[in-house]
Amino acid sequence: MAISINYDMDQGANFAFTIRANDTNGNAIDLSSGYTANAQMRKHYSSNTATTFDTSITGGTGYISVSLGPTATAAIKAGTYFYDVELQFNNGTSIQRLVQGMITVYPEVTRV
Repeated sequence: MAISINYDMDQGANFAFTIRANDTNGNAIDLSSGYTANAQMRKHYSSNTATTFDTSITGGTGYISVSLGPTATAAIKAGTYFYDVELQFNNGTSIQRLVQGMITVYPEVTRV
């Protein structure tokens, strides 16, 4: 079962967080081979429009980095969105949702 974590995002700034994939005993899962991480956010669960995050897996440590650059966050309207991060393995035959929650995007005031 996925854990729920909410985040705040500043429009027009870098956004990133890191999670760790654990087994049922709380030990890091070795993600060095055969795994892909996918993450998206949407205004509503049923929305056809999504923002896809950049994801990066750090091999045997079980860590997954999720990020968006300032150009990508600047294009997101202020408001509250839903997101999740999924771990796909065995060429898509199995998918596990690791984390889910809401992201509140705060509007950018300074524009240089």
